[in-house]
Amino acid sequence: MQKLSLGGGKIKREGFLNVDLCEEADIRHDLRFPLPFADKSVGEIMAIHLIESFYQWEFPHILKDWYRVLDGKLTIEFTDLRSTVKMYLSKNRRDRKYGHWGLYGNQESPIDPIVLHHYVYEKLELEKLLEETGFENIKFTKEEIEHNPKRDYRVICST
Repeated sequence: MQKLSLGGGKIKREGFLNVDLCEEADIRHDLRFPLPFADKSVGEIMAIHLIESFYQWEFPHILKDWYRVLDGKLTIEFTDLRSTVKMYLSKNRRDRKYGHWGLYGNQESPIDPIVLHHYVYEKLELEKLLEETGFENIKFTKEEIEHNPKRDYRVICST
């Protein structure tokens, strides 16, 4: 079964097909539209700091499509709203910077607006959405965080 890295940009993950809008992607695809894969044809999906790029009203439909193609494991690394707000309000300059980035994405230089943050989930809110979509064995962890362990979580679940 195929393994997909969704929204990974230029980052290539060993054994994963990179699905993104960028030119370096294995499959150029706008993830706001249904994935070009058959039902239950994907064994694993990894989405690292992708869900923040969708509006709150968009992501439930996107997540349902991921569930449609998946027969296995989903890993999402995301910016947690509660942790981000604490950092944003911190007296520590570096924490405030990463809290700001958590809320809005890095806006220090012009980039494609699609990668800026449109919505930041709180852990329990995301858990409820995953459950409502049908995912099971939902576990949140701070292990293997790629961006900011103080602010971010990984959630691992399955179909």
